[in-house]
Amino acid sequence: MPRRTVLTVLGAAPLAGTFAAAPAGAAELIGTTASATAADLPAAAAHWTFDEGSGTLAADSSGNGRTATLQGAAGWDTGKAGTHSLSLKAGGNATASGPALDTSKAFSVGAWVNLSQLGGYQTAVSIDGKAVSSFYLGLRDDTGTFAFARLGSDATQSAAVAAAASAPTTNTWTHLVGVSDPAAGVIRLYVNGVLEGETAYTAGWAGSGDTAIGRALYGGGHVDQWHGLIDDVWMFPSVLTSDQVAALAGVPVETTTPLLSVDAGNPAHAVSPILPGLMFEDINHSGEGGIYAELVQNRSMMASDTTPVHWSAVGAATLALDTATPLNTALNRSLKVVLPSSAGAGNRAGVSNDGFWGIPVRPGTSYTARLFAKASRRIGPLTVAIESADGRAVYASAHVPHIGTAFPGRPFELTLRTGSRTPVAGDARLTVTTADPAALGETLWLQHVSLFPPTYNNRPNGLRIDLMDKLVALKPKFLRFPGGNFVEGNTIATRFNWKNTIGPVWERPGHMDDAWGYWSTDGLGLLEYLEWVEDMHAQPVLAVYAGYSLKGEHVTGDALGPFVQDALDEIEYVTGPVTSTWGARRAADGHPEPFPLEFVEIGNEDWFDSSGSYDERFAAFYDAIKAKYPHLKLIATTSVTSRTPDLIDEHYYLAPSAAQASTHKYDNRDRNSTKVFVGEWAAQEGRPTPDLNAALGDAAWLAGLIRNSDQVLMECYAPLFSHVRNNVWATNLIAYDNLTSYVSPSYWAQHMLTSRLGNTVLPATARALPGLATVATRSGNRLYLAVVNCGTEKVTVPVELKGLAKGVKRQATATVLTGPSRATTNTLTEPGTLVPRTSSVTGAAASFTSTVPPLSVTVLELVLT
Repeated sequence: MPRRTVLTVLGAAPLAGTFAAAPAGAAELIGTTASATAADLPAAAAHWTFDEGSGTLAADSSGNGRTATLQGAAGWDTGKAGTHSLSLKAGGNATASGPALDTSKAFSVGAWVNLSQLGGYQTAVSIDGKAVSSFYLGLRDDTGTFAFARLGSDATQSAAVAAAASAPTTNTWTHLVGVSDPAAGVIRLYVNGVLEGETAYTAGWAGSGDTAIGRALYGGGHVDQWHGLIDDVWMFPSVLTSDQVAALAGVPVETTTPLLSVDAGNPAHAVSPILPGLMFEDINHSGEGGIYAELVQNRSMMASDTTPVHWSAVGAATLALDTATPLNTALNRSLKVVLPSSAGAGNRAGVSNDGFWGIPVRPGTSYTARLFAKASRRIGPLTVAIESADGRAVYASAHVPHIGTAFPGRPFELTLRTGSRTPVAGDARLTVTTADPAALGETLWLQHVSLFPPTYNNRPNGLRIDLMDKLVALKPKFLRFPGGNFVEGNTIATRFNWKNTIGPVWERPGHMDDAWGYWSTDGLGLLEYLEWVEDMHAQPVLAVYAGYSLKGEHVTGDALGPFVQDALDEIEYVTGPVTSTWGARRAADGHPEPFPLEFVEIGNEDWFDSSGSYDERFAAFYDAIKAKYPHLKLIATTSVTSRTPDLIDEHYYLAPSAAQASTHKYDNRDRNSTKVFVGEWAAQEGRPTPDLNAALGDAAWLAGLIRNSDQVLMECYAPLFSHVRNNVWATNLIAYDNLTSYVSPSYWAQHMLTSRLGNTVLPATARALPGLATVATRSGNRLYLAVVNCGTEKVTVPVELKGLAKGVKRQATATVLTGPSRATTNTLTEPGTLVPRTSSVTGAAASFTSTVPPLSVTVLELVLT
C-alpha cells in the first residue's frame, strides 16, 4: 500500500486553512475501526422486514405494533435482506396508522431500495403531516439522486436536502439511511453505509399523520409514487452513528471511511472543447448604460412619445419633442429647443443630458461626441461640453463652428479631452449650448446626441473597456445573444428585430425593451454583437426569434413564413459572402469578412408557450435552416417530437443548497439522448451579485457540468451584468456603476474551474465526504483536482491517484477561494473581499491527504511524472 503524505505550503507557514502541516513520519491511511454488529443498534421504533410474501399486512418486528397495510397495487417480490420485499412496480404503497416516530426530535430511518425506473420524485419512506411529509427518503427529481429531505414546517416550501454523491441506477439494491440530528443542526444521508450528504437543518417538527412506505404527502395530496422494490425498513428514535449505519447496511466499517479516489490513467471522456461560455441579454441596463459604451441616455429622443426624458433645459430654453421635424424615417422626431429671446444668466442656452445616473468623467481622457443639429437660421458656434452636475465646472468642451437650417448627411463629430487635473466624477452631465447673440429667439433641433469614452479595441460604436476586460479574462468559448427574454419581447412588435439593428446607428429606430422596462436604442445591434464575439476570440450562439412573445402572442402556419425568412436572412448576414444580398449589407456596414457560425437557437424558453405551438414552429425553422445550412447545429428551447434537435437548452435558477445538491444531476443521463446546452443557470442569493454561499452552489453545479461534459456540451451563467442602480434581476455575475465595476465570488469560482481545466475528465469517486463536490481533469502531465466544500467545517480529504504511469511531483499548486461566512461578498467599494489565492504546496504523491477549508473552492494542480 502506498504511503500517504500530507500537502504543505512551501515557505515558512502553511496556507491558512487550506493544507495541514505534514506530521513527522506521515502514516499510511488504514481503516482501524472495528465493525459494529446488529446487536449494537439502538431500540427501534418500527421495523418492517416484508418477509410475509403474501396477504395485505406487513408486521412490525420491533414489537411496537405498527403493522403496515398494503394499498392499491402493492405486492410482493424477492427480498434483499430476507426472503421477500415490498413490490411497488405496479404502484401502491404500504401504510401504518399514525406516526412511527416523533420527527420533532432526533431520529433515523433506513431501508433497502431498488428502482425499476428513474426520473421524477419517488419517496421510499415518509411520515405524513397535514400538508406535507415531515421527511422524504428517496429519489429527488431536481438533484437526480437519492436524498433525505425535510421542510421547515407543515406547509409547501423549499426543502433542506442531503443528497447522494452519485446518481442511482435501476434494478440495483441500494441501502439508504436518513438521519435527523437536531443537536448538530443537520440532516444526513448515508448510501450503502457511506455518509454522502449532509446539510444544515434546525426546524424539526412532528408529522402527525400516517407512516408511508412508497409514497409521500405534498400540498395535501399523495405524491412521489415509488417505482420498484423496498425492503427491511427501520425507524429509530435516535441518531445512528456511522458504525451503526454500516452495521445496518451490512458493510465493513473500513469501507465507509473518507476517500477521494481518482483514476488518472483511464480518462472517462473528453472535456467539451466549447463548454464554458457567456449569455447576454439587455437586462438591468446591462447593454444600455452597461457594456454598450454610449454615455448619453435617450440619445435618439425615442424613449418617450411625450417627454424628452433625461434631457433638461440650460438657461431659459424650452424643450419639446417635435415629430414634424424628424431626422429620418427611423428617428421620426427631434428635440426642439426654443432659445430665449434675451440673454440670460451665463449668457448661454441649450440642453443637458444626465446620462445613466450621471456622465462619468476621468482625467486625461478623450471622448467622442456626435450629433445632428440644425436651427431656424444659421447660428454658431454650438458648444458641446462635459460639465459638473451644477454646471459650474467644465471638464471638457469642443465646438461646432456653425450649424445651418438643415440636418447634415452625417453627424457632427467632436473630440472632447479632459485635462490631467480633471477630477474623477460619476455625476457629470453633457451639455449642448450656444451663446451666439444671433441665436436669441431662434429654434434649435437636435437628434442623435451621442458621447463615447474610449472603447474596447477602439471600435467607434464599441463596448466598455473594464467590462470587456473581465469577460475576456474568462476565456469564453462562445457568446449566446441577444437573449433571453430580450429576443421575444412582450409582444411581436417589441421583439429583437435584427433588421432594425444594423446600418448607421442614427438610422436605427430602437425599441422598447418591455421585458425589462426601458428603451433600447439598438446601438448594440447584430453587427456589434458579432464584433463583441470576435474581440473575445469566441464563437456566436445566435438566438433567432421563433414566433412567440412573452405575453402569449404567437404565429403558426403560413403566418410563420416571414419570421422563418428573417432567420434565414439573419444567418446570411452573419455568414454570407459579399456576393450575397445580406453578406453585401454586412460588408457595407464595415465587415466584409463573414463571421463563423455553428450554433443557432430557435427561440427562448418556449416551455412558457401554453399554446403548445413550439413543436410546429421549431419544425418550420429546422427544415428551412437545415435545407440551406445543413452544417448548422440547431438548439431547441424545450422538448420537441417533430424533429430531433442537435441540442436542447435547459435553464436552472436554484437556491444555493439546491445547486450544491444538484452536482450529480447529469451523472446518470442516458448517453444516447440529445446533448444539452445549459444556456442559463445560477444559484440565486445575493444582490446585485452572488455571495459566497451562492458561489459555492455555482461551483458545485459547474463541477457536475464539467464532469458530464460529454452530455452537457455548453454552459453559461446568467444574467451576466447589472447596473447597481437598476438591479431588476437580483443575482448577477458582474456589477458596476458608471465609473467602476467588480466581479462576484461566483465569477472567481467559475474562473478557477474553467481556467484550470484539462482536456479529459477522469473518473473520481468521493466516499464519505458529504458536502463536497469534486471533479478531476487532465491534460498531458497536468492533473487538476477541484474540490468544493459547502460546509462550515474544514474537511480532511484522503486522495488516492490510481493508474499512474510513474508518479507525481511533490510540488504542486493550490488555488483557493474562501471567506468567513456564507454571506461574505464583493461590492463596488470592497471589490477584493473575496478573491482566489494561489500558493505553492509540497507533499503531493500517489496517495496524500489535503485539508480543504470551510466554505471554499479549491483547485489543486498536480504535475505527473
